[in-house]
Amino acid sequence: MQASKITQIFENKHNYARTSDLLKEGVSFREIKRLVDSGRIAQIKRGLYRLQDHQHTSIRDFVDVCRAIPKAVVCLYSALSTDELTTFVPTEIMIAVPQGYHVPKLAYPPLQVFHFSKKQYEAGIIEKQDKEGSYRIYTPEKSICDAFRFRRKLGDDVAKEALFEYLRRKNRNLEKLLDYAEVCRMTAIMKPYIEARLG
Repeated sequence: MQASKITQIFENKHNYARTSDLLKEGVSFREIKRLVDSGRIAQIKRGLYRLQDHQHTSIRDFVDVCRAIPKAVVCLYSALSTDELTTFVPTEIMIAVPQGYHVPKLAYPPLQVFHFSKKQYEAGIIEKQDKEGSYRIYTPEKSICDAFRFRRKLGDDVAKEALFEYLRRKNRNLEKLLDYAEVCRMTAIMKPYIEARLG
């Protein structure tokens, strides 16, 4: 099948296609395998493919993950890095899912999965639209509170760095930050840092 026809199939599906979509368009299993092996398309998970290009970004990874895992929300260091609240860049994409949710195995990208309680999972989710596609991520305020919540597991340096950077910003929203601190049960931990910084 011509490369232009493959491109058209994917573009009609917003750059993502399932095995069933490709078979319907006359692309055989053998050709799907050849396209993956040649790097023309990438397998995100079993039965889901994306048209490859050379402009790979972390946002593209977020879009891939949220497309493959309907309940995934970009969280913790991945979200803080995107919001420029930390200098730390994680090697795996950190995602939150509700407790008890089964996460399918992805071929790429590498993930670190965190299971949140219903209340802590649902608080602070926003959907961002990018030229690469849409993805779910937590607000900066919620991500900071989550970083404090997981500070024993992940280290408290990143949590403090993110909080102090946020407090320096003119568009900070302390009311929102403290609301999420309440949801995450981090008010007692975070308030002394906030008061010390803001006097």
